[in-house]
Amino acid sequence: MTFFIAMFFLVMQFLWKYIDDLIGKGLEISILLKLMFYVSATLIPLALPLAVLFSSIMTYGNLAEHNELTALKASGLSLMKVMRPMLFFVIFLSLGAFYFNNYLLPVANYKWRAIIYDIQEKKPTFGITEGVFYNDIENYSIRVDKKNNDTGHLEGVLIYAYSDVFVTKTIKAKSGDMLKSDDDRYLMLKLNDGAMYEKIGPSQIQRDKYPFQKSFFSEAIIKFDLSGFQLDQSDEDLFKRDYEMFNFIQLQGAIDTMEAEMTQIRYDFQQTLANQIVILNDGFQTDSVPDSTGKMVIPDIEPIDSIIRIDEMSESQHTAALNFAQVEIRSTKDMIYGQLKLKESQANHVLQHKATWHKKFTLSIAVLVLFFVGAPLGAIIKKGGLGTPLVFATLFFLLYYVLTIMGENMVDSGFMTPWKGMWISTFILAPLGAFLTYKAANDSALFDRDVYKKYFSKLFKRSN
Repeated sequence: MTFFIAMFFLVMQFLWKYIDDLIGKGLEISILLKLMFYVSATLIPLALPLAVLFSSIMTYGNLAEHNELTALKASGLSLMKVMRPMLFFVIFLSLGAFYFNNYLLPVANYKWRAIIYDIQEKKPTFGITEGVFYNDIENYSIRVDKKNNDTGHLEGVLIYAYSDVFVTKTIKAKSGDMLKSDDDRYLMLKLNDGAMYEKIGPSQIQRDKYPFQKSFFSEAIIKFDLSGFQLDQSDEDLFKRDYEMFNFIQLQGAIDTMEAEMTQIRYDFQQTLANQIVILNDGFQTDSVPDSTGKMVIPDIEPIDSIIRIDEMSESQHTAALNFAQVEIRSTKDMIYGQLKLKESQANHVLQHKATWHKKFTLSIAVLVLFFVGAPLGAIIKKGGLGTPLVFATLFFLLYYVLTIMGENMVDSGFMTPWKGMWISTFILAPLGAFLTYKAANDSALFDRDVYKKYFSKLFKRSN
């Protein structure tokens, strides 16, 4: 129950965010249902931990509130034995969450991205409102006095055709009918008993007295291209990110491959740089660097065949040598800058892969951790229902969510290593869960206001 409640609110949040992109575009119900299905799948990593936390607080809060937990303890059962049946269920749920996060979530992610992109690119549907100018067809403004939504019949049609901001043609008609082509790519307005006012070009204006040409018609057909109003299915490969589509085994293989490539590129670069710089000191040696196999080696430096002294050069040779040196320095500088950018890009790519690898496990572990927070917390507060448990569940889930987002952002910025950033919420909440479990097992009145009142009253008396 709590899972579907959480899913409902998260889906409503998504709809509120994209409401402007969805309204007024005449989307088919099948498209909206498909979008909601994939979006719901991507929200499971948020809804599932919240559901486990909330339901465990409610369950053990109900048991404690009705003294059932006390009766179980009085019969010789410890809190851990009482928690054991639900713990087995949560472990099974955690394994299912890992499978989902490892194989199904990546597919849902790029599916909904492709659908929402197509919807955002789709223009609003052709919906003329009586007495209001309709401007969604490029270079046209259309207004009608009356419209029959069932037959498509129009009364009092006024059409402005314009280029840039200048009106080039005005069409008025007493009545008309809206028709669509068989493939829905074109809209045709069949107009009756009207007139057309068309602006004449500058050369024609110089010869004629009037700048507009007026013509009458008993029947005319205007065709509009509706290709921009169709929902085109984009190539889903455009929305794939390779590291998001891998399972954790493939991610580990990709990480090892990229790190080996980075090591080889670094070795090749130092080898190239050492050979491009002329070194006069015979005793100079470069630092050892690892090769593609990981072995530490010293880059080879090509021997210098001959040395030309500056004081032996003519003035023209000296000038040419300085110009050549400047060109070489600029070239080397650009090469080093490019290498640094390449190294930074590769390092970020490796970070993304490592963060995604850790993310495969964080959801399943979060389910277990939040259970050990929620179950003892419910036993301590001794309240069931949707009141107090909802407050505590919200507070602890916000803590989990903020820590998770903060860790991901610090990993993206390079401030924290992937394993620390992705597991920061677990590192903080796991000891908290252990503490609450210990307190609940020992019947601690951790949230009992009367206990704190008595403590502070005794402390106050002693101070006096």
